[in-house]
Amino acid sequence: MTTSTSVIVAATAHDDLNHVPTLPPSTTLSYLAEGAANVIYRLSSPPGAPQYPNQLLRLRKALPSAQPNKLAYAHLLHTFHPLFPAHLLLPTSLIRIPPSLLARENVALRELEAAGKRPAKRVGLYLEEVDEQFGFLIMDMSPHPLPLLDTTTATITPPPSPGLFARALAFLPNLRTRQLLIEFKPKWVVQSRSAPDGWRRCRTCALRLSKAQKHSFCPLDLASGDEERVRRAVGFIVPQKQPANLVLARGMGWGEAQGVIRERLVRFVVEGEMMGELVRLHGELDPYGPVAVHAMGERESGVRERFVSAMTVRDLTVFLRVDLDSGEVEARIGDLDLKTGEAGKWAYWAGVEGKLAEEGYYEGVEEGAEEKGVWCRP
Repeated sequence: MTTSTSVIVAATAHDDLNHVPTLPPSTTLSYLAEGAANVIYRLSSPPGAPQYPNQLLRLRKALPSAQPNKLAYAHLLHTFHPLFPAHLLLPTSLIRIPPSLLARENVALRELEAAGKRPAKRVGLYLEEVDEQFGFLIMDMSPHPLPLLDTTTATITPPPSPGLFARALAFLPNLRTRQLLIEFKPKWVVQSRSAPDGWRRCRTCALRLSKAQKHSFCPLDLASGDEERVRRAVGFIVPQKQPANLVLARGMGWGEAQGVIRERLVRFVVEGEMMGELVRLHGELDPYGPVAVHAMGERESGVRERFVSAMTVRDLTVFLRVDLDSGEVEARIGDLDLKTGEAGKWAYWAGVEGKLAEEGYYEGVEEGAEEKGVWCRP
């Protein structure tokens, strides 16, 4: 951490962005993935144009509650990046997007829908064209591919040139690799201050049960520092199926590989600094809990500013790139998008706590609680 949470700077939209480069309209974007608010693309540039090696482009969707990327980037630089050691952050920069490119990609999204290649829950929502001029360039955490295989000699040969190989990746996304990318959201690694005395479930596990969602790891286990509890949590994070492009050592099955990956992640979580940083931040940014903060109202603006920062940190994504040869686990934190508290969010956050307490999910007394068998430890 490079600055105290007591001196968080409120970001404004008045940063000097005259130096921000423009993405050439000739850049080819390849749809990679999308979430509720953004779409992620790979970039490919023609010879002689600016190149963007090891970077992805994130463009925002047209949502009423979404911040323009210029303001979101200012918050990222002034509010959230100072909270974490720089080496844990996903490198991010701002780039200007030509309107023609946004229009072109919206046409492409509609074509994906027509072909049934876009997730059903994302259909009907497109990139913001009118009120957005910028996008985010973010570090590509995709697994590094193995050198190209010469099938005529059955030998491994290096790629002919970095530029050509980078362009080939846009068309060959499943090249063989000895690395694995794992993404997860740690969520509430400190129990909510609004939870009732005698709680038996953490906020995250209680909320999942109230929504009848699939059981997953308990954040309190992940942040406990206890090897057995961390191992139980990590078991939910390691993929159940072997990725199609992941090459295992000769004679090793996926079950054995899973065990090796789990143990490497356990060591990373227990011995590394990331979980400790998250636990500390959750406690410092939100010492009162959603119900108390909502009751304070606008008279406690400093408390409310810290609380929305806490909600942002609770929704960040951890990206882990695991190398099966070296054993190295490279970790980066991303998706630090400010939660504003607008559009009824203050009442919603407090209301969620009220529901979890009143309907018995925190204390584990709702109907069928014993059969569910989901209990959390401090």
